[in-house]
Amino acid sequence: MRTYRTAIFVNGCFWHGHDVVVPQLSGCNLVVNSDCCKIPTTNREFWLAKIRRNQERDQRNYALLRDNGWQVVVIWECQLKTAVIEHTMREVEVKLNDNLLSLYKRRTPKPYREEQGQIQTAAEDDI
Repeated sequence: MRTYRTAIFVNGCFWHGHDVVVPQLSGCNLVVNSDCCKIPTTNREFWLAKIRRNQERDQRNYALLRDNGWQVVVIWECQLKTAVIEHTMREVEVKLNDNLLSLYKRRTPKPYREEQGQIQTAAEDDI
């Protein structure tokens, strides 16, 4: 969302390893699964490598966006379930509003010029 300088990612819990701790060493099968993402036991090395690469690429992309002044919001597949979607959307709304306000705070306000010693308001007639 260009106006908000915010990139919103909607990640699948399995493909991006939501709350899964994937070991950095190949051959290490000590994986901590999450409630929404279970690494398959069949062909485990392949899946660990695949999810690890996805997580590393995600972190590179997020860092690149942040370095260029963008806010990153990640929404997980499990956060879109009926029971929690309203809460998720409110969190996104708060993040977008917070980022928009911070963009305005960076700008230096320009004072109005005072003409003829009097500042007119919009409700006054021209003198």
